[in-house]
Amino acid sequence: MQNILLRLRFPVSFMFLFLLVFSFHFLFLSKNFSAGSSDAVVKITKGDNLRSVAIKLEESHVIFNRYAFIAIGRFFGYQNKLIPGEYKFGNGLTYLNVLNTVTDPTIIRTVTVTIPEGLNVRQIGRLLSRQIGVDSARFVAEAKNDSLVKLFGVPGSNLEGYLFPDTYQFSFNSTNREREIISVMASTFRKKLTSQMREDMKAKKLSLNDLITMASIIDGETRFEPEKKIIAAVYYNRLKKGMKLQADPTVQYVLPDGPKNRLMYSDLKYPSPYNTYLNKGLPPGPINNPGLNSIIAALNPENNKFLYFVAKGDGSHRFAESYEEHKKNVELYQKYLKELEEKKAK
Repeated sequence: MQNILLRLRFPVSFMFLFLLVFSFHFLFLSKNFSAGSSDAVVKITKGDNLRSVAIKLEESHVIFNRYAFIAIGRFFGYQNKLIPGEYKFGNGLTYLNVLNTVTDPTIIRTVTVTIPEGLNVRQIGRLLSRQIGVDSARFVAEAKNDSLVKLFGVPGSNLEGYLFPDTYQFSFNSTNREREIISVMASTFRKKLTSQMREDMKAKKLSLNDLITMASIIDGETRFEPEKKIIAAVYYNRLKKGMKLQADPTVQYVLPDGPKNRLMYSDLKYPSPYNTYLNKGLPPGPINNPGLNSIIAALNPENNKFLYFVAKGDGSHRFAESYEEHKKNVELYQKYLKELEEKKAK
């Protein structure tokens, strides 16, 4: 009987040992080999957890079993150590290789971020905070850093208006990612402002501050490219006649609670040198970071006599030379808003 039991125990023990070795090899030593010829690029963003990262890695064929990856990550306590960034993975990596890569703080990471046109410094900081974990308060503070302002030779006391909106691939080599990002964006602005553009500014007696301030207002008013030079002309026409610009984006810029979907009449009375409903001329500086087309529009406005414009409701505007014509356009817009509210109420 004992011999029978011993003979039974041996296969069971052998099977257990076999499963143990197989599991160890599968989890720790097994390497992934995908059919693709190029490296897989996986982007980890702020807020990603072990599960979401495992799904991305599996979909990109970096790993072949998300559940095994999650189990190993939890076993070794990696779940709270993931670092946002863009990673390139080749073939022949184990689960531990991948986990070590995405949690190693000494690795220099690259990350691709698109900064839309027309965002101010605070908004860019919040966007970068959401996407790659940048400290938004520190980003805003660095944009006001005297040494950076002097380094890039911009007028005023901060870099608002001079951080060029574009798609960037940032590579961080220091702990101050905020300063690195600002430096890259400000350098790009200098490259985009060509020598010919600077000569045109001098010929038209436009200062850099006035040009970028006007461009930022244009960018704040419209994303509809065909209208940018028309709107530029409206504001230059008003300046020539000594009229107030009455540009809503300049008010939005200084409201304590940030921009609103629709300004109230009380907002137009908010005391600030940026409020162009209260003050004549351009505001002290840019109100956002304009794109290249808005800068070009501010430098080369259309030749027209328009003094007013109002939204149509579809992203474009109606323009008018006289106030009487403008009032009719305003009535059309108010009619559009009323009809829109009636549709929502149904």
